[in-house]
Amino acid sequence: MKVSIVICTTSCVLLAALACAFPRLAYAELVNGVVAVVGDDVITQRQLDQAMQAKGRGGAKTTDPMARQKAIDELIDEKLMSQLLVKAETEVTDDDVARAVAGVLHQNGMTIDQLRSEIASKGMTWEDYKKQIEAQIKRVKFVNQVIGPQVKITDQDLRDYYSQNQERFRGGVRAQIAQIFLPFENFQSQAEVEAFKDEAFDIANRARRGADFKELARKHSKGANAENGGDLGMVNLKDLPESVALAVKALKPGEVSTPVATDKGLVIVKVIALPELSGSDFEKLRDDIYSALYDEKIQETLRSYLQRERSKAYIEIM
Repeated sequence: MKVSIVICTTSCVLLAALACAFPRLAYAELVNGVVAVVGDDVITQRQLDQAMQAKGRGGAKTTDPMARQKAIDELIDEKLMSQLLVKAETEVTDDDVARAVAGVLHQNGMTIDQLRSEIASKGMTWEDYKKQIEAQIKRVKFVNQVIGPQVKITDQDLRDYYSQNQERFRGGVRAQIAQIFLPFENFQSQAEVEAFKDEAFDIANRARRGADFKELARKHSKGANAENGGDLGMVNLKDLPESVALAVKALKPGEVSTPVATDKGLVIVKVIALPELSGSDFEKLRDDIYSALYDEKIQETLRSYLQRERSKAYIEIM
């Protein structure tokens, strides 16, 4: 099963110690495979390789210098953010971490023991995982406290954004959907749980690759209208389980979700069609519009903030 776990890059303590012991230029020369120096921290060739591969840019040895520079710039911003978080001393409590872990469990429909097993299979200790969760929470808090107050959104901003992004919000209130519902059984072992999830992902993957969704629903679904291909007609998203509604909002017509956990089982949902928007839909969608515009403005403001920090910091690209 694929679990949504963000893995942060570990800082190199030895290199940081060397940075204190030698002048910056001499220090850069001492370290093999360093592509950039950011204050008292470094970006290594390995980190660049990993970043470029993750972005599908073909690795650091690509002949495209613009792609390489873009990857380095993104890594520099990450280093600057890490340094800002250290200086900010943003507090993260045990309760903050516990709530974040509970969110991961809910999102993936798994128990704490299953999550621990998944973490261990990735070669990570539970304590290291919690530290990375803590780092992510710290970043969110920093952005909310420092960047958030700089973002101002007026009612006209919302209306303009809504007008310019009609297609994006068509699925925000209603959608015609079909589903494949797989109820949780009285599992007797962890092996049965994993087999159940594997089957769900196999069905979803077949649907996403083009298999007939109606036929898959007739064969596998235990939910409403299974005999009719799982078609639920045009539904109001507020009447769906929250996790399913969020999945629907992320899909375009014809697209199929991965298995979505609910209280009663796993749901694979397909968006068949979206309604046309009317003038009255603006007020119904106001919160969604605000959230989408706020996220965009947060990213824009954060980029500007980091650009100003870059102008103050010692940065050398090798």
